[in-house]
Amino acid sequence: MTVKYSKSMSFITALCGVVITIFSFAGKARAADTWSYPHPGMALLTRTMSGPVVVYALRVDTCARGISHRATTETERQRTPTSFRNLVGAQATINGDFFNYTGYYPIGLAVGDGTKWHNDATTMGFLAAGPDRIELSPVGTLVSTLPSWVRNAVGGFPTLVLNGTPQYGATSPDHCTSRHPRTVVGLSKDRQYLWLVIVDGRTSSSIGMTCNELADLMVSLGAHNAVNFDGGGSSAMSISGIGTVNDPSDGSERVVSNHWAVFASGSGAPGSCDLWMDELVVDSGVLNHGASTDLNGDGMSDFCARGSAGFRCYLSTGTTFDLNPWMITDMSDANGWDDEMQYSTIRTGDMNGDGLMDVCARHADGIRCWPSTGTAFGSAVNGPNWASSVGWASPQHATTFRLADINGDGLDDFCALASAGWICHTSTGTGIGPQVQGPVWQSGGGWHEPWRYGTIRMGDLNGDGRADVCGRGANGMTCALSNGSGFEAEFAGPPWSDAAGFTDVAYWSTIRMVDIDSDGLADLCARTSTGIECYRSIGNGSFGPAIAGPGISDASGWKDMDNTSTVRFADINGDGLADICARANAGIRCWLNNGNSWPTQINGPDWDEASGFDDFRIYTSINLGDINNDQMADICARKSDGVQCFLSDGNGFPTQVTGPVLADSSGWAAYQYFSTIRFGGQVNQSICEVVADDDSTCDGLDDDCDGIIDEDAAGDCDDGDACNGLETCSTQGLGCVAGTPPDCEDRGCLSPSGCCPGGTHLEGNECIADPCDIENDTCSDDNACNGLEVCGEEGVCIPGTPLDCGAPGCIPNYGCCPAGSVSDGDDCIAVACDPENDTCDDHNACNGNEYCSADALVCLPGTPPDCGIPGCIAEIGCCPEGTKALDGACRSPDSDSEGCSCRAGTRPRTVLFPVLMVIALITLFLRFRKSRK
Repeated sequence: MTVKYSKSMSFITALCGVVITIFSFAGKARAADTWSYPHPGMALLTRTMSGPVVVYALRVDTCARGISHRATTETERQRTPTSFRNLVGAQATINGDFFNYTGYYPIGLAVGDGTKWHNDATTMGFLAAGPDRIELSPVGTLVSTLPSWVRNAVGGFPTLVLNGTPQYGATSPDHCTSRHPRTVVGLSKDRQYLWLVIVDGRTSSSIGMTCNELADLMVSLGAHNAVNFDGGGSSAMSISGIGTVNDPSDGSERVVSNHWAVFASGSGAPGSCDLWMDELVVDSGVLNHGASTDLNGDGMSDFCARGSAGFRCYLSTGTTFDLNPWMITDMSDANGWDDEMQYSTIRTGDMNGDGLMDVCARHADGIRCWPSTGTAFGSAVNGPNWASSVGWASPQHATTFRLADINGDGLDDFCALASAGWICHTSTGTGIGPQVQGPVWQSGGGWHEPWRYGTIRMGDLNGDGRADVCGRGANGMTCALSNGSGFEAEFAGPPWSDAAGFTDVAYWSTIRMVDIDSDGLADLCARTSTGIECYRSIGNGSFGPAIAGPGISDASGWKDMDNTSTVRFADINGDGLADICARANAGIRCWLNNGNSWPTQINGPDWDEASGFDDFRIYTSINLGDINNDQMADICARKSDGVQCFLSDGNGFPTQVTGPVLADSSGWAAYQYFSTIRFGGQVNQSICEVVADDDSTCDGLDDDCDGIIDEDAAGDCDDGDACNGLETCSTQGLGCVAGTPPDCEDRGCLSPSGCCPGGTHLEGNECIADPCDIENDTCSDDNACNGLEVCGEEGVCIPGTPLDCGAPGCIPNYGCCPAGSVSDGDDCIAVACDPENDTCDDHNACNGNEYCSADALVCLPGTPPDCGIPGCIAEIGCCPEGTKALDGACRSPDSDSEGCSCRAGTRPRTVLFPVLMVIALITLFLRFRKSRK
């Protein structure tokens, strides 16, 4: 790959650069930014600045597939960066720590491929990486005992950026205040992006940077922390396919002590994807708190996720899933739902108390909910005004959104962590009630760190039907009971403290609130370094002693995120007790609950690392739910080629069920899609007394106990007056809903039938034809659906013939909706479809070939053929040359159809023929005169 860099500048740009440099280097003008993408997960920025200064910044996505890291071992030292890259087979390398030429040993910490070969020093910081983790340790923190996770490390100094703030004034090394070539590494706040940066210097094309200038550069690139590596003649970057990227001041790469290398194969799980902060995004389904995904009240868990076209749910049939999903198109990428502080907040619950799964999430303007009607999703309902504009887009607020019933009225309420602490708004079923204040968990107590706000859980600790709240403070879990109008004083829960290591995402992310013994009281469980442990709620504001669960310990490899974060609780054998399942390297393992412990292990699907289940895009989708309503939880996950489920028989998972095709090839490996999978939870069992065989009375009650309110009562509200709109009965229990009066403009309206047709007007109790001018037709009412009105020979408007659009329907300003769409009254909406069984074709070759989008799962219109003069007929498409489309057939251009078929809205041919003859004669006369001149 050849990359060209612009090194010339205009006189004005150069002059501006000199002036700006005099006052502040941080304000240097950029003459050119060039991006290239040498390998998967890598982006190379070449920036030419005034000075002149040339910067090469390699941005590495540490969570991209195939990205891993490697530092030099003791036996691999004393090489150029290119030599080391070739030795280990990496795709990119930079030089590392300062070193002594005697022996080529570094100054600071050096770890290569799991072996430490040089100690840390108090004057040094370092970059370190290992399984599921990458960190920059600042100068001044001496690490004498190497953490077990560190597999590779390279030292450096000084610290240039600390927690987002430039660290000015460094005088060591002594050349910090002068401009020289530089090598620096930085990490974004979420640790997803690693920056490897080289600044050329000591040449006419690039003068280098001071340490202060380098700190400003790293902040501008997005580094939250940054540490300086060895610079000067050592500064060099080597990339496979390019070679030496920069222009080393020695004229070629220098032999140095150690190096940092990055592999970028493009496939396989990333080696050091650090989810310390983003666990709450990629695994946000855990925050759904076991809420049901039963959309239609049939007792079966349905499968939901958000794609580019919106949120979709596939209904379980008991043996498979209906591939015609319910859709919430409001939640599309086009409407902003690909923002992680929006899609990560998707929760399911029952906000109106009808026993059906509703969907709520935080949009930029606040909480929005879409209640299930039993047959589809209803219109959006507004929740609390937790808008981005007032700070709710911060992760410590957005990701804490929960749905839970805090007052015991059967309606899930809205709760989240605000700046003032934990707050809730009660649900009214169609909106929100007053705010309820909870524990004062604020930033001053550390509650704006993910190991605090990411542990907030809700459940009924004392069996009073109201959801209580727990979260992890510095000394362990702290809980508060709801009294229906507020929360009582906090009390201590399990001792999962900072000192016990629970600031580590591998522990705090496993905290679950679940009733382990079916006594109606929610208990607390988590995985510690030695395995699962649970604490039973006593119900009086306290917890009992620890109960040991399965021994899935760190020592046996369970600290890896592809294992520890997959811990799930559900009843898989139908005895009413919460069993435990999690993914071992070889596949799913489950432990059955006997009421006091989990002694019996059974094996589940062999979802091993070879199947891709070490990748967070896959393992985070593992969930338990009841697909077939047999009271035993089944298991589902999204593999790279789609969703796969297995039914539980109480002793294993023998029966496979194929789920929706949410495949990587259709884009489902993207964060904004795979992380939104919602499946499972406890299916709500509503108590209902049958009082009628149907639901024909619009009384807001489910009279026939079928899970749908007033679904047969549409006729109970109609008053027979078409002029005030069609009254309907709400299936959300709201009674009769007034219709919308039709807009008849100035034509008037008749009570039984509605608006007078176009070309008529109301006189008394009758629609009378409007007078019109045959030479200046003004009869059209601009409604394509009722046909084309025309002015007749008698001087009155003649109504058109309404269009027969069939299933797609019609919209007034367009006419019949195209195939693959359906009218919603105002627009033609694309119809959901199954790409494996494409049913979009309307068999009309003249409007193109409709097809089912595998990405959006909706029918898309085809491209009409350009047939030119011959024209087109529906059955075959374009007519052959020499023919012409006439009355549904390809005919000779000289032929006519049999007879005269006069249609409403068109003038008979007996009127048009003489007019055409006159025009023809005039044309011939004019040509004759011209030929005589």
